[in-house]
Amino acid sequence: RSSRELWTILLGRSALREPAQIAAELNKHWQRLLEGLSYYKPPSTTSAEKIKADKDVSAPLKELGLRVSKFLGLDEEQCVQLLECYLQEDYRGTRDSLKVRSSHLCSICSTSVP
Repeated sequence: RSSRELWTILLGRSALREPAQIAAELNKHWQRLLEGLSYYKPPSTTSAEKIKADKDVSAPLKELGLRVSKFLGLDEEQCVQLLECYLQEDYRGTRDSLKVRSSHLCSICSTSVP
């Protein structure tokens, strides 16, 4: 199974409905799930500075990535990578709806971070 399929199972959105089937799949792939979660690092000044200096990352993406990093307590570079991947692979809206959603997300991240 792909990592995406495993996360779909974890979210309860797969065709698997029987608890025994779900448990069997998760037990079979527990090591990959653990490694996937262990991949993410905590935020760091070095990572934040790299994002701020990166000319290939747009200003709005930098801002959103840095806010998401603070909100989730994850590495800044990894947050920008996650956002880029989401936009390339999964986002299905328009540019205008993206502006509204990212603005809303920025406001949530700003109010939730000390």
